[in-house]
Amino acid sequence: MHEAQIRVAIAGAGGRMGRQLIQAAMAMEGVQLGAALEREGSSLLGSDAGELAGAGKSGVIVQSSLEAVKDDF
Repeated sequence: MHEAQIRVAIAGAGGRMGRQLIQAAMAMEGVQLGAALEREGSSLLGSDAGELAGAGKSGVIVQSSLEAVKDDF
């Protein structure tokens, strides 16, 4: 039986809690990191969210708006 993936978006990805949540999402079975958000103008925009959190490359790019990723959900 195939288990469905729960896709999550993390706001405040560059903060302490955001980084912890990214690490947790990447480590958990059944959870997929779908988006990582930071405020407009942040130097973290365009970074790989997993690398930002110290969890390895995730392929999820830090964005400033859900508008950019809403179709992925």
